[in-house]
Amino acid sequence: MSVVVARIVFVSLLIAVTLAFVWQVPASKASSIPYADKWVHFAIFFLLSLTLHKAFALSGRISFLLLAMYGLLIEVVQNYIPGRGSDLYDWMADSLGVLAYFGLVYLLQQRKKKR
Repeated sequence: MSVVVARIVFVSLLIAVTLAFVWQVPASKASSIPYADKWVHFAIFFLLSLTLHKAFALSGRISFLLLAMYGLLIEVVQNYIPGRGSDLYDWMADSLGVLAYFGLVYLLQQRKKKR
């Protein structure tokens, strides 16, 4: 994947995620899958990490900081939107998604070095 394509994908995903988190109408019924919303947060931030990593030459630490702050900002903004609310556990799931991606990258790099 070229850097230009990766950047377009990252920015598009970032815009879509922001719109979904800010303007999404909360479901009236609780999900039948326990913690489904936390898994969604985890997966979205895993994908954001992947696209950010492919789009920009940033260290894992800087990427984590940027995406963790983005997740925190989203939670703070949601607190001021009628019908929405912020949730510390959502932010934790966001951060864990980023950590999981960069942890996987690290493990794969270590495995590659051993070969």
